[in-house]
This record gives sequence, C-alpha cells and structure tokens, in this order.
Amino acid sequence: MELFDAHTHIDMKHYQNDRERVIGRAKDAGVIGMVTSSIGVGSFRRTLGIVEKHKNYIYQTAGCSVSQLKSDEADSIIQLTRKYSTKIVAVGEVGLDYHWIKDYAGRTAQEPLFLKFIELASELELPLVIHSRKAEKDATDLLEKHFSGSVLMHCYDGDSSVTNRIISNGWSITLPANFNRYRNRIEAAKTVPLEQILLETDGPYLSPIEGRNEPSNVKYGCKSLSDLLEIDVDDVASQTTANAKKFYGI
Repeated sequence: MELFDAHTHIDMKHYQNDRERVIGRAKDAGVIGMVTSSIGVGSFRRTLGIVEKHKNYIYQTAGCSVSQLKSDEADSIIQLTRKYSTKIVAVGEVGLDYHWIKDYAGRTAQEPLFLKFIELASELELPLVIHSRKAEKDATDLLEKHFSGSVLMHCYDGDSSVTNRIISNGWSITLPANFNRYRNRIEAAKTVPLEQILLETDGPYLSPIEGRNEPSNVKYGCKSLSDLLEIDVDDVASQTTANAKKFYGI
C-alpha cells in the first residue's frame, strides 16, 4: 500500500527532537511522500533545509499562519516564494480564518492579504492550498472570482452548498486522518468524487490517536475512507496518492 501525506508541518518544534525517526516511521507505514507547509518566514527557511535533505520525498508549499498574518510578513513570504519558486510545489496554506478571527473588521482585513497570495500563485503558475476555517463560502467566492488554477481545500469542513461548488469547479479537498469525527467532513467524503480527494495529517494537529499527530497516521484516514465508501483500502490509497502527485505536479 502506497500512501501520501498531502499536508503536514514537519518543520515544527513538535518534531525537533525526533524528526528523522518520524520520517522513518512514515516510510515504514507506506508513506511514499509528503508535502509540508511552511507557515512563516522562519518556517520557510527551516523547511528548505528539510526538503533539501529529503529530496524527492518531502516537498514544500509556502504559506502562512492565516489568523496571525500581517502585511509585512505576507510580503516577506511572497519575496521568498518568488526567490525559491522552483523548489515550491504550491502556494499555501493561505486563505481566510473565521474560527480565530471573529470580528468583522478583522475578517475583512484578511481578504487583501489572501488576494496577494492568489496573485502570486497566478504569477508563478502554481496551485493553491487553501485554509478556510469557518470561511469556506467566502474563500470560494474569492477564488472563483480571482483564480483559474488548481485549488486544494485543505482540511475541508464546509457545508454541502460549498462542496457542490468545489466539485463543479474541479477542485480537490484533503481529509485529515481523523475526519470521521466531523459531520461535514464525513458528508464531503461521501459526496466528493474519490478522484478529487487527497489524504493529509496536518501534523502535529488533528491526530486520530492519542498524542501528537505525524505523517505515518495518514493510514488511519485511508482506512476510515475505505470503510465509509466500502472500497478496498489499497484502492483508496492508490487513488488518493495518485491525486496528490497529480495536484502537486510530483
């Protein structure tokens, strides 16, 4: 069985003491590759080094911590992404966050920063990985208006009306390894064609088991999706891995 973790954060401090062992466990679990998302300037530089050390196994997307992003940091991330664009497989995670940002002014202030990254992805001809926590509709509105490339809705948790738009647009979603704990994610898993689904851990977060999450745990998401759709687990692994490689151009 060949698995692919389509979104994790392997540079984070949660892995600083055993990162190589974490990567080794992923390989032992059948994970043939992973995409790690940097979420800031320091994170970007750390991730470059990790990717260089694990060429053709770990790949980088260039993103931000959406709820904490300021204009100057966005500009710095954009400059780095341009400089190292040949080493980047996507722009993201970027987008909107209404979970942590609840006031209207704060939510509105996220939009111009999101648009900067949309423009960057268009300029570099890279796909976009979208963080849209509690903001799926507004993120979709902006993407439909301003972006014509490939889109991946990371850790997707939207309702059926947005899900139908994603399907129609030909975009993809990721399901985290613990997606079977969330009603909207279960419904999305049933509704979105398997050809538009990728599996992720979002490690170190959203663990399907006790403790820190890590890329080897993508196997739990694969098993849950297999059980839900009543499709052989090897077929789910094969299709979702092919989807990830296609989306990221790997």
